[in-house]
Amino acid sequence: MHKTIISIISDTHGILDKSVEEYLSKSDIIIHAGDVMSIDLIKYLKKNYKKTYIVAGNNDIPERYEHTDDKKLINNLNKIETFKVFDEIITVTHGDQFGSMPSHSKLRDTFPDSKLIIYGHTHFQIFDDSESPWVMNPGASGHTRNMNGGPCFSQIHIDNGMWNIKQYCFKDRKSVV
Repeated sequence: MHKTIISIISDTHGILDKSVEEYLSKSDIIIHAGDVMSIDLIKYLKKNYKKTYIVAGNNDIPERYEHTDDKKLINNLNKIETFKVFDEIITVTHGDQFGSMPSHSKLRDTFPDSKLIIYGHTHFQIFDDSESPWVMNPGASGHTRNMNGGPCFSQIHIDNGMWNIKQYCFKDRKSVV
């Protein structure tokens, strides 16, 4: 039996909403698609979740941090992460390098071997499976510009090769970090 749960967050801008965090604890893999904007949140995710992938967003820049160790941590975040889950490729990018509203066709052209391309940046929750590869934006998981009305995130439940996408948005705001 091959089962796993992947939780995808983005655009926390320094705050992870408690409603979102409650779901993360049941996940096998955590993905953050950039604009973390918090050393504490990066450390929290890496400490509490065994498999965590975090990419740098346009606001994750070393110059925003005072301490050398913090600058180094931010500087070491990649702009793109690619990894496999059950032999399927997932690519994660913040998406800002593709413009303010990244084109799904441009993302697909850039990462054609992926099963799923995840991006953030727009703060809009989207799942586009109209063609392959699939393209997903989990929406803003913090409290900044929640375009879907509240903190949002997405999950992928994989069971014996079947990928089931679930999307969540919450109207109440409670921060964890």
